[in-house]
Amino acid sequence: MNSSILTRSAATKLLKALVLSAAACSTAGFCNEYKAQVLNQVSEKKPNILLIVADDLGYSDIGSFGGEIATPNLDELASDGGSKLTNFHVAPTCSPTRSMLMSGTYNHLAGLGAMAEWVADNQRDKPGYEGYLNDRVAPLPALLKDAGYRTFMAGKWHLGMLDGQGPDSHGFDDSFAMLPGAGDHYSDRGLFPFMAKTPYRENGKPVTLPENFYSTRFYSDKAIQYIDSVIKTKDQPFFGYLAYTAPHWPLQVDKKYSDKYKGKYSGGYEQIKATRLTKLADLGLIHEHATHSAGSGCYPQWEQLSPEEQAKQARMMEIYAGMVDALDENIGRVVQHLKDIGQYDNTLIVFISDNGADARPEIGLAEEAKYVQETFDNSMQNIGAANSFVSYGGAWAQVSNTPFSLHKGMVTEGGIRVPAIIHLPNSQAHEKAQTLTEFASVMDLLPTFLDIAGAELPGKEYKGRKILPVVGKSILPYLHGEQDFVHKDEVYGFSVHGRQGLQYNQWKLVRLPAPFGRGKWQLFNLDEDSGETHDVALENPKKLQEMVSRWDTFAASTGVIISDKNVRTPKECLIEQEDTLANQHHE
Repeated sequence: MNSSILTRSAATKLLKALVLSAAACSTAGFCNEYKAQVLNQVSEKKPNILLIVADDLGYSDIGSFGGEIATPNLDELASDGGSKLTNFHVAPTCSPTRSMLMSGTYNHLAGLGAMAEWVADNQRDKPGYEGYLNDRVAPLPALLKDAGYRTFMAGKWHLGMLDGQGPDSHGFDDSFAMLPGAGDHYSDRGLFPFMAKTPYRENGKPVTLPENFYSTRFYSDKAIQYIDSVIKTKDQPFFGYLAYTAPHWPLQVDKKYSDKYKGKYSGGYEQIKATRLTKLADLGLIHEHATHSAGSGCYPQWEQLSPEEQAKQARMMEIYAGMVDALDENIGRVVQHLKDIGQYDNTLIVFISDNGADARPEIGLAEEAKYVQETFDNSMQNIGAANSFVSYGGAWAQVSNTPFSLHKGMVTEGGIRVPAIIHLPNSQAHEKAQTLTEFASVMDLLPTFLDIAGAELPGKEYKGRKILPVVGKSILPYLHGEQDFVHKDEVYGFSVHGRQGLQYNQWKLVRLPAPFGRGKWQLFNLDEDSGETHDVALENPKKLQEMVSRWDTFAASTGVIISDKNVRTPKECLIEQEDTLANQHHE
C-alpha cells in the first residue's frame, strides 16, 4: 500500500505486524511511534464507493470487452489501473440479480426467487418468492450506513413496489427510484396496459418527472447532486448506487447518438459478431481458437431477412449503440465530477451489467404486442424517438453477448456472464490494468464493500431479527494478489422461470425448456468450451451424476421452487432444432 487508506484485511495485517514488532523494539518511544503510525493508517477516512449498474448490457457491448460501440470512459476506468473481471456472474434476469447484490446471498432466499411479474402459482407466497427484498437479509446500504457511510441511489429499484419495500426502507439516506423493472426513457408514461404511469419515488414520496427528462442523463445529474450534498455537508464517505435503465428497452435515444452509428450495422449479425470475436482475441479475453456460440436456431440469419427487414434491424442496433454511447458519456460526467471535487482518488468504482442482453421481440408478445402497436409510433423514421417502443430482438441480443450462448433469461453464459470493471481507490490501485479470469459473482460485492469500508459481515441477527448468512466473498484479496481465487471448490447455482443451472469449478450444468433445450440436463466444460457448444454428458456420466447431486443439494439448501408454468414452444423453432438437439440432452 502506498497511502494511508487501508482495507480491513490490510489493517489487520498491520496490527499483527505491530504485535510481532513490539518484541523487537529497543525503546518504548519507537514502539509508540510505530503504533501511532499504524492506528493513523487504520483510522484514515474510509474510501467512497460508487456502484454503477447498466441494464441488459451484453458482455461484448463496450470497447474494453470487444465491442465496436464508443465507450471511452468505461474503457479508461478499465485501463487506468483498473481491473477487468472477465468471469463475473449474475442472475439471468434483473430483480434476482439486484436482490443478490443487496443481500450478498441467493435470490431464492432474498425474496426474488422469481421476478415478481413472473411468480408461478406453485411459488406464490413461499419463502424466498415474496417478489420483494425480504427481511431475512441485511441490506447492503443499511450495513454501509451502520459503518458510517452516507448512502444514496438514483435509478432502477425493482425490489418492491409497495410502501416499506422501497430504497428508503432499506438504508438509503437519499434515493430517486423508478420502482418497476422498466420505464419509458423520456417520461413516466407506462409501457404496459396494466400500468398507465410508471411510479417514481424520491425518498419514498411520489414525484413528477421534469419536462426535459431522459433517464440516463437525469440519473447522472441526481448522483452528482447527492455526491455534492455529502461532500458539502457531511464529514463522511458515501456509498452511491447508480442504477441506469439503459440500454434496456424501449430503445430510445437522441439522434445525435444513434446517427453516429449510421451504416455500422448494415452488414448484419454475423459480420458484427466476427468483428467482436477478433477484437476479443486481440484483447486476450478469449483464445484465438476458443469456442463460441453459433446462436439459436430460433432467430433468423441476416441473409434470411428482406432488405426492408435488414434496414430496420440495422437501425434498431444503431439506436441501441447510441444508448450505450450516451450511457458511457454520462458515466464519464460522474467520474469527471469526482475528479473535479478531489474525490476520485478516494473512491472505489465498480461497473457491471445486471444480466446479458435481452431477446425481447421487437414489439413484445401477445397482448403486450397489441398494446404497443396501438399506442406507439414504430414507423421506420420514428423508432428511437420518445413516442416509439421497440426492442432489437434475439439475433442482436446474441451478438451483444458474444462469445457466449443465448441471452437474458437463460442460465447459459450469455444470460449470466457480464462485463465487470473495478477501479480501486488510488491507495490500492495497480500501476497497470489487470485482466482477471477467476470466477466471481454479484454476491461478492456486498462483502467486498464491507471489507473496504472496514466493516464486519453481519452475524445471525440484524436489528433484532434473524437473518441469513452472506454467501459472497470479498474480492479484494484476489485483486491485491494475496490469493489467486475468489471462490474455490464452491457451487454457484441459478434458477429462474423454469431454467436451472449450476457451476462447480470448470463444470457447468444446464437445463433449459423448449425451444432452447429439452428440459434435460446438459453438461459443459467451460475451460474447454466457454461457448457451451458441446454437451459432454454422455462422455462423462459420473461427472454428470455428481453435478446433478450438487444441484439437488443446492436447490434444497436455497429453497429453489421450479416454476410450474407451461412454456410456449414456437413450433417452427422446435422443428429446426430437432436433429441437432435430439442426441445432446440427457437425464
